[in-house]
Amino acid sequence: MLFKDILTLIKVRITILVIITAYLGYYLGLRFVELQMIELSSIIIFFHLIIGISLTSSSSAILNQFLESDLDLKMKRTVARPLPQNRINKNFALFLGLVLGITGCLYLYFFINSVTSLISFLTIFSYVCIYTPSKTRSKWNTVIGSFPGALPPVGGWTAATGEINSPALILFLILFCWQIPHFLSLAIIYKDDYRNAGFKMLPSISKNLDSTLFQIVFFVMALIGSSIGIYLLNLTSFIYMFGAVILGVVFLIHSANILFEQSSRKIKKLFIFSIIYLPLLMLLIIFDTLFL
Repeated sequence: MLFKDILTLIKVRITILVIITAYLGYYLGLRFVELQMIELSSIIIFFHLIIGISLTSSSSAILNQFLESDLDLKMKRTVARPLPQNRINKNFALFLGLVLGITGCLYLYFFINSVTSLISFLTIFSYVCIYTPSKTRSKWNTVIGSFPGALPPVGGWTAATGEINSPALILFLILFCWQIPHFLSLAIIYKDDYRNAGFKMLPSISKNLDSTLFQIVFFVMALIGSSIGIYLLNLTSFIYMFGAVILGVVFLIHSANILFEQSSRKIKKLFIFSIIYLPLLMLLIIFDTLFL
């Protein structure tokens, strides 16, 4: 068993993204209660948050691959993963996924609070038990999967505040709206691969891309509105709002371009910008709040 296979199994890049978005929620939550993450207690809690979130995110990734190992074998994009190639035993993967999930939720419960632990449990449950099976049953699976994907910043917020406030819901909406154009553009790129594996991704089962492109444009517009919400709640300044609108408009232009030219080049540009958009928006939020 190679260390690289374990990193693949826990989807290390996604786990890092989960930690970063949880950090964003934690940071804004601290600012909400008039702390600045320079206090020893705030740093200690954040350390515990990283450990707990890493465990629960890894659990979701492992259990997802355990359930989809046979389907992954049918896709060029995923056929080389450890479980389809039997480099890691499936029973071991199931055991590891369950242990990490239970340990992570208990860790967050004892070292942070019950609300953050519950959010992490709901993330694992909704991702593994609802989203994963929906991928072969419903064309709405991308929307369904965006719910657990948008929960990490809420968990970060509750780690700082102990409760769910309206800014936490805005953070949830931002991540929710961002995921749909991001993953739908990816689904367009790999639509044939998904179709061969039996996944009911919207681009794979539709006669054309019209409905997929409508959802992409709609949720990019919703993303622009959601990103402004942080400013309306007085968590950021006008500088952030201006930057967020500019980023959103560029995102919208990339999305709208596909309506006129459904080429692989345009779709890949959209997907790449969706990757760039989120860290830029997060940097805007963090640097803006430093000067408030």
